[in-house]
Amino acid sequence: MKEKIILIIFMLFGVFIFAEPLNGVLFINSTGYDLAELYVSPTSHDDWYDNLLNGQTLSDGESISINIPDYEDSDLIFDAMAVDVDGDEYSRFEIDLSDESNKSIELTFDDYDDSSSDNDDNNSTGDYDTGYQDGYRDAFRDAYSEAFKEGYSKGMEDAENLQ
Repeated sequence: MKEKIILIIFMLFGVFIFAEPLNGVLFINSTGYDLAELYVSPTSHDDWYDNLLNGQTLSDGESISINIPDYEDSDLIFDAMAVDVDGDEYSRFEIDLSDESNKSIELTFDDYDDSSSDNDDNNSTGDYDTGYQDGYRDAFRDAYSEAFKEGYSKGMEDAENLQ
């Protein structure tokens, strides 16, 4: 009887060890820039918590799996913000971690938060800088989209040729 109880305890312990963490999320950097900081917090909170990259840099094209800390909220709705090496911010809001499709989050240039730009100096170049940034962002988005389509088409052709 004692042996059966010990076996059951080891089996339960094994389930806990190998169970996938509830708040594990894969962040993929597709912004075009290296990320220096990554923050998450429950949507219901006003402040960002600690930098989850802990001094690491997440290069463009790389990904990192991070366990989102349990902030003792009853819901699993979070906001995420990344900051690139130039200080530009990329934000996602109201990410429902109970939805399996949100276990992988790709940050792209579309997540760029232009309200974080440093155009608070009230000089005459502010409007020019904003227009330049908007044009650059639109051109980058179009080029990225076009390159992705070309790469996808080429990959599909190569796959067909292998068959």
